[in-house]
Amino acid sequence: MDAAAALYLMALEIKPKDAEISLELERILAIKNPPGAGSIGSEVLIEDIRDRYIARVVKGKTFAEVGGLWGTVNEKISVANKYGATSLTIIDTAPASIHWWQDFRARMASLNIANYNCINRDIAQIQLAEIGEPYDVVHCAGVLYHHPNPLQIMIALRQITREYLILTSAITQEVIENERGRYQVPASGVIFIPAITEAERIVLKAYWDVYTNGKPIFGLIDPAVFDVNDFAPWWWLPTATALEAMCKVVGFKVLDKGLTWDNNAMTLLLAV
Repeated sequence: MDAAAALYLMALEIKPKDAEISLELERILAIKNPPGAGSIGSEVLIEDIRDRYIARVVKGKTFAEVGGLWGTVNEKISVANKYGATSLTIIDTAPASIHWWQDFRARMASLNIANYNCINRDIAQIQLAEIGEPYDVVHCAGVLYHHPNPLQIMIALRQITREYLILTSAITQEVIENERGRYQVPASGVIFIPAITEAERIVLKAYWDVYTNGKPIFGLIDPAVFDVNDFAPWWWLPTATALEAMCKVVGFKVLDKGLTWDNNAMTLLLAV
C-alpha cells in the first residue's frame, strides 16, 4: 500500500477537522488521483458516510432511493444526481396525499433536478415487473427497523438491486447499563420491540434519550399500539452482527461498513 492509499484509508476514519490538515490531505491525494480520473480525495472530505458510498459507486449508474421522504432534506436523490447517476427514482410508502411528496418535489425543483421517477409503494410489496428491471445502485436508510417484516424488506431490496445497496439501520448495543438497570442482548440478537417489558423500556429510554434530543421513538422510548400496517413505531433493533448477517443471508456481500450516530446506527456498502 502506498502513502496516498494509506492516508486515504486513515482519513475515512479520522476525518480531520483542522482545515489545513484537510487541505494538505486533499493536495496529496490529488497528486495521486487528479480530478477527472476518479479522484479519491473528494470522497475523503465527504462528511456523511452514506454520501461517500454513493459517490464511490453511482457514476454512470441507475439509482433508486427507498424511503427517502421523511425529513425531505435527508433524501439522497440529489446526492446521486451530483455524483453522476444516469437515472433517479424514489420509492416510498407515504400516502400520495401527504405533504412529504410535495415537499420532495419542491426540493428537487430548488436544486434544478427535473428528471426523476416517483413510486408510491411499500417496498416489501413491490414486484420487479412494476419497475421493469433492477436498479444499479439502491440506497435505503431508516426503513428496516420501522417495518414489521425486516427480512421481507431485505429480500425486496435484493430483488431490485443489480449491483450495489447502501443500507443504513439503527442498531442496539449488546450491553446497555445505566442508573435504571442493565439490558443485554447476545451478539446474534435482535430486539423485538413490541415484546419489551416496562422495566426494560425504562432502561432503554434512559440510554436513547441521550441521543434523540427529546424526540419520541414510538415503541422504544414511548409506548405504542403496534399494528402491522403502521410503520411509525420502531419494531426491531438488531445488533451490528445481526444486521450484517441479515444482509448476507439474502445474497449480499459486505464491501465496506461504518458505525454512525455514536455507534447507534450502521451503514453498509453491499454488493450483489
